[in-house]
Amino acid sequence: MTKQTLQNPRSKGLILIVDDVPQNLQVLRSTLQKADYRIAAANNGEVALRYLQKNTPDLILLDVMMPVLNGFEVCQQIKAQEHLKDIPIIFLTARTEKEDVVSGFEAGGVDYITKPFNMAELMSRVKTHIELKQARDTILNINQELVELNDEKTELMHIASHDLKNPLTAILMHAQSLVDRSSDDPENLESGEAVLRSGKKMLDIITNLLDIQRLEAGKESYNPELIDLIELVSQSLKDHQRHAHKKNIDLQWQPENELFFTESDWRLLQQILDNLLSNALKYSPPGSGVRVALTASPDQEHICLAISDSGPGFTAEDREHMFKKFARLSARPTAGEDSTGLGLSIVKRLCTLLGLQLELDSAPGEGSCFRLLLPRQSFDLEAL
Repeated sequence: MTKQTLQNPRSKGLILIVDDVPQNLQVLRSTLQKADYRIAAANNGEVALRYLQKNTPDLILLDVMMPVLNGFEVCQQIKAQEHLKDIPIIFLTARTEKEDVVSGFEAGGVDYITKPFNMAELMSRVKTHIELKQARDTILNINQELVELNDEKTELMHIASHDLKNPLTAILMHAQSLVDRSSDDPENLESGEAVLRSGKKMLDIITNLLDIQRLEAGKESYNPELIDLIELVSQSLKDHQRHAHKKNIDLQWQPENELFFTESDWRLLQQILDNLLSNALKYSPPGSGVRVALTASPDQEHICLAISDSGPGFTAEDREHMFKKFARLSARPTAGEDSTGLGLSIVKRLCTLLGLQLELDSAPGEGSCFRLLLPRQSFDLEAL
């Protein structure tokens, strides 16, 4: 039994050589050491497996024909261990039949070198696989660092947003109280309304940040229930009527004379509709119209909820990144409204969560129509 590790401060990596022929070990060790590799050697599979319990080389050169455990069996045991499975293994073999080569790859090897060794070929393959292993390790380490940084950023954003929301809500309450008490004092009324507008903008930003953070973290709950879509749309339209009235936009809604029920989450579905309605009103010019419609598919299996606006539409460039976070599109709100660039990103993620299909018809200068396709829920009216 032989086991040896040679230290080299200029090392290009650690290689474990496993071969039961002492001459092979000596030749490989001497050649690789001269090329600035650190070397560990084992003269059978059992010694190699014990060594690997405490050490993680960058590459393993593994003889196939060995007593007790052959190279294929040793390779399978290595690949079965989580902390070892990514170490590249090159088989050393005098057997070049197709079946043997295939068996080596099936066991988990990345390459094979035939005996007697061609040292130039061996050095080239060793160099290639160690560089690939080290490059992969570098990428994994960078990815892990990025994941940790992103987790820290997400946690910081959540803490900051959550801690800002409560005092901001209190500010809004006091601002509203000031407005309510200042009807006969134009100066205080103007100040109160300014604070109220700014506070609501800040609250919208914080709410959107918390929503997107919750969705990305997979912490948004989904509570399905039977939903009357006519009731849901009517409620959302009431919530947006003030914005529409302020811009003199005609909110057109004429429900069909039939029932439209679906099974979904009321709160999340309303959030989708609110974001789409808010965008439609925000980007439509004053004096125009926004139309909301519910229709059944020809096979009566789905319901189409459509929101059409009179805005500038989306360019081809807009379509490429319109659902990304903080997307800045070519269109701008028509009455000075603010945009966080999160609304459509939230809509897309909620649609994915609810399993809904979202479609868009739009062209520059011709407005936009978002269509949400929902499964139609049928039931026996007499049972209600």
